[in-house]
Amino acid sequence: MIKTDKKELLIGVLSDTHIPERTTMFPEIVLEDFKKRNVDFVFHLGDFTELKVYKRLTDEFGKDKILAIRGNMDFDQELNDLLPDKIELEILGHKVLMLHGMGGPNMIIKRLIKKLNLLNSNYDVVIFGHTHRPENEIVNGILFFSPGTTTPIDEKFTVLSSYGYLKISEDKIEPEIIHL
Repeated sequence: MIKTDKKELLIGVLSDTHIPERTTMFPEIVLEDFKKRNVDFVFHLGDFTELKVYKRLTDEFGKDKILAIRGNMDFDQELNDLLPDKIELEILGHKVLMLHGMGGPNMIIKRLIKKLNLLNSNYDVVIFGHTHRPENEIVNGILFFSPGTTTPIDEKFTVLSSYGYLKISEDKIEPEIIHL
């Protein structure tokens, strides 16, 4: 559970940064936007690929503001020891599941629902990455949200680069995808 005395939280959401395999640097424009909007937390949904990316986020925003999980490309042992496969938490009364994802990019929401039996869960939000594609869809009352990837467009996996925000209050959840 995230404990706060605030009535609304703004969460910056990233996934699949793939540094240094797909790009050499963290996109500064994303970090600057997070700072400009004064995010309360940064969630990273895996595939850092190097511990230094996680450390960059903790250096920029503080360790207490970073919630992260490991992805299928996070082979760094120190990163694997540090990060869980998934995080379940409550944010201002909303049940949230954070995970990386699995399988190909097509029909990922249906796959997550089936593999994790989500229709019989009490989650309000499932936040995931893996596909490099942004998703913002409500299925059976559950918000499925993926920020996409901040890596450069390569026409094979990534046809657009993006990241996201979740504005959460007791009354509502407002998702936003930002295209780079």
